[in-house]
Amino acid sequence: MNLFLITKTTSLLIKQGINQMKKLLLIVILNILFHQSYFAQWSGNALYYDGVNDYVNFGQSIVFNVDTAVTYEFWIKPDSGASGFIFNKWVGFQEDKQITYSGGIVGFYLFNVFGGAILYSKSSIPERQYTHIAATYNGSVAKIFLNGVLDTSKIVGNGVNSSFGNFFTGFNPDRDWVYPYEGIIDEFRIWNVARTESEIQSTMYMELNGNEFGLIGYWNFDEGVGTITADQTSNGNNGTISGATWVISGITDVEESNSSPNSYNLSQNYPNPFNPSTTIEFSIPNPGLVQLKVFNILGQEVKSLMNEEKSAGNYSVQFNASQFASGIYFYQLQAGSPKGHAFVETKKMLMLK
Repeated sequence: MNLFLITKTTSLLIKQGINQMKKLLLIVILNILFHQSYFAQWSGNALYYDGVNDYVNFGQSIVFNVDTAVTYEFWIKPDSGASGFIFNKWVGFQEDKQITYSGGIVGFYLFNVFGGAILYSKSSIPERQYTHIAATYNGSVAKIFLNGVLDTSKIVGNGVNSSFGNFFTGFNPDRDWVYPYEGIIDEFRIWNVARTESEIQSTMYMELNGNEFGLIGYWNFDEGVGTITADQTSNGNNGTISGATWVISGITDVEESNSSPNSYNLSQNYPNPFNPSTTIEFSIPNPGLVQLKVFNILGQEVKSLMNEEKSAGNYSVQFNASQFASGIYFYQLQAGSPKGHAFVETKKMLMLK
């Protein structure tokens, strides 16, 4: 037996194994670097309004006195179709700016003593699902964008006045009639420019630094505790929370195709391993209750990504695990029957920080 030959062969096999491990590690790193979702930016908190008397008061500031150009943008997840103020600034007959939600329709109101304009979205937005809304005014035209796409626009005949008054989200306790909003509001931003469709799309999935051009108010609601939400711009118009409660945002990008699949299917998430966001895709051939949940290695539920009625189709859901520790997690799809249990499948995924 040639001991030298055995040693040389063993050494060669070890070297090949190390090289293979290096290649595998490189693939994993590149996969994480180049396939991360924009949702990796979120830290995962938001404010929930109960639809009764919850609001946030951002006070009075000259910063809010915009009359020539403005963009309001935010994410909402309404719990019902009941009418509610997303935000409102009201100073008697001098100024009344508001964005409302009612029965799936978004309303953008620009009123003053001379009249004003009301603009309603042409498209309806879903309940219990996140939608990004942006409303702009450039001095003559008002527009509403849904999920970064222009939905409708309208010429505003009269100018828009500005006066000193409190700025609220949720509802306005200062005015004579109120419509409290029920649901989640997150990533609220005000700009003193009318942003374009491409500009809105470029930042709607990202947290901001607070010093972006034209940004005059920015509340990311990431505190998670307390009764104050900080303005992330240098203007310092912090909001005082009354009743609204902190929740984990879990903003997810849910995409759905028009084609109807022939069978149930739960795909392997990608990228995998991931940090901290990953995409989960599934298909359902029939309408029904869909539950998509995430469990830790002990079998404890840590996140509900979906729990609602869905039509037949192919779906893509983003899972942001930035608030969780590294390790193995399981995601489970239950769908099909009225109770969502005709089809059940579970898959494993790995998060590496």
